[in-house]
Amino acid sequence: MALTTFMSDEEIKQIPKRVVIKPGDVYCAEFDNRFKCYFQYVIQDTQQLHSNVIRVFKTHHPIDYCPTIGDIVNDEVAFYAHTLIWIGIKSGAWYKVGKYPDTNSAALENIIFGYTLDSKFVSTRLIMVNPLENWRIWKANQPYVVVGRLPEKYHDIIEPGGVAPYNEIRSRMEYGYYKYSGVEYDIIKRHPRPEADSYTKRDHEGATYYYHFKGEYVEREVAMAVNEAVRLTPDNPVSGRYHLYMRPFGDINWRYREFITAEEFNQVWNSSKSTTDAN
Repeated sequence: MALTTFMSDEEIKQIPKRVVIKPGDVYCAEFDNRFKCYFQYVIQDTQQLHSNVIRVFKTHHPIDYCPTIGDIVNDEVAFYAHTLIWIGIKSGAWYKVGKYPDTNSAALENIIFGYTLDSKFVSTRLIMVNPLENWRIWKANQPYVVVGRLPEKYHDIIEPGGVAPYNEIRSRMEYGYYKYSGVEYDIIKRHPRPEADSYTKRDHEGATYYYHFKGEYVEREVAMAVNEAVRLTPDNPVSGRYHLYMRPFGDINWRYREFITAEEFNQVWNSSKSTTDAN
């Protein structure tokens, strides 16, 4: 996973870097007037660009709720990630709310990070390889281990180990998953928060499919082809040659461009209302 943000390289260069960040610091990210979410800076990982390892807490708090720092850090941890906290501060993605001395850094002994590489050195020659056969895994501040194909025992526990930009950290806080494209999602699965509304579209066999997921499963679907637009729901899952997608969200390796807004989905859903069904 590359370190990418919605800022240009020139804009990043112009951001002052003098921001004091120390392990134990606790930060808040607000999402409009809907909710806020917290994370704590745990440790700097010298094995991954000296980036900041954070633990993000699970609860979405009301905007007007004011928990104590102790309440925040005693919450269940949703995920661990690498990021650059100072860029998020300067970009307004989050702000510091306090400090708590206990980071539970010992828990990192149970956290495995990993990512894929599409090249490797054979003797002194760099060759291109299948990235799914070239995984690198590690624990924070411990040496990398190249494992080839990722052993199945890690599939459900491994954390994507790239340095995530602030917008992707916020995405995972809100939805439960990163939206960036990655071949690793052919192996590991994205898991939305149960209450999350996700909207996607993809082309397949001459039709374009628009999906509204609630948590793991499709709540509404539109299948569009020439001269037809078919609505599908769990109550009406079949129409002609179209069938509601019934598998979990993470069974598809969604590309970044396939994520759409609720507005785009609803426009398609509403415009298909008067369209003749495939039958």
